[in-house]
Amino acid sequence: MNARVPQDVDLEDRLIYGLTPLRFGYLVIAALGALSLWRAGGLPAWLRTLPCLLLLGAGASLAWGRWQGRAVDRWLADLAVHVRRNYRLGAGLPGRRRARVPPPPPLPLPAPVPAPVPVPLGAIAAIAAGRDASALDPSVAA
Repeated sequence: MNARVPQDVDLEDRLIYGLTPLRFGYLVIAALGALSLWRAGGLPAWLRTLPCLLLLGAGASLAWGRWQGRAVDRWLADLAVHVRRNYRLGAGLPGRRRARVPPPPPLPLPAPVPAPVPVPLGAIAAIAAGRDASALDPSVAA
């Protein structure tokens, strides 16, 4: 009994209009977005036409678009990876030098400690013993 191995097992499945499920999803999401934009009130029809057509065109290019044998969504994914790896997204434009940030100012020094008041040792001992120290030194009088 001979069995034949299918040759196209690595190909993506095609659902409708020759689209894979992912690409068909791009088309459906773009169509739903264009429909919701069109149905949005408050804007005249002539003003809603261009955004709807742009959204439908973007969905169609993501669904059917190919360039150099690769799908458009693969090109966009590769572009996003390239930008993320090679450019710093931030306040500056790519290719320009970033402004040098000055170092923070030094922290303020602590408040100076007042100079100690000279007190004779006998006055400290007298205060510790509970006696009046003013008799020993007139400058210690309170």
